[in-house]
Amino acid sequence: MLTSDCRIEISYIDPETYTSIVNHDPRKRILTKLYRSTRDTPINKQALANSLDIEYHQLIYQLNHHLRDFWAIKEEQKVRGTRMELIAAANPYEILITIGKDQGIFLVDPLADLYGAVVKVGTRCDQCSSMEAEQCMNFAQSRFASEALSQAEMNVLAANNRHPPYRPMDLALLAAIKGIPEGQKCVIDIPCQTCAFLRRTIRIEGL
Repeated sequence: MLTSDCRIEISYIDPETYTSIVNHDPRKRILTKLYRSTRDTPINKQALANSLDIEYHQLIYQLNHHLRDFWAIKEEQKVRGTRMELIAAANPYEILITIGKDQGIFLVDPLADLYGAVVKVGTRCDQCSSMEAEQCMNFAQSRFASEALSQAEMNVLAANNRHPPYRPMDLALLAAIKGIPEGQKCVIDIPCQTCAFLRRTIRIEGL
């Protein structure tokens, strides 16, 4: 059972893997459905295929050959003498980023159904109102140093169409970029049980 808090985990994705997902609509659909439908409980592959209205063998091909790093077997059940695997997102809170030319940030955020250049698709925090974002920023700022952003950091955000007032994802993106050389993951926990983004996401899936 996942926490209802808002958790953001940002790590690096290599450009080749990024491109193979962003330029392939079925893979994006699979990832978004997988991440959203398994927040509370794993799902069997046939049910996942049915929910996507695709053939089972098509799903299995994509899972095994192109999306293997994104899911994990969480449980196994015996059904009529056969073994049924229940799967879920391997890292359910993750957002993956890669860096392009001119300081461009590109992301894969399955839970938010956002794939592409931040300057074009924005971030999950954009779905929240200014008041909701301001409340979350109080928690996000406590995760990082309290000093103001440097001009260089603001330039990076501006290059990606991110402008004040900043939102939690803006700080998280900067921290994640700094951690790329060391292979570090940026993690923010925002203890807001009424996370507006998650409420909307869960409602979309009818969970």
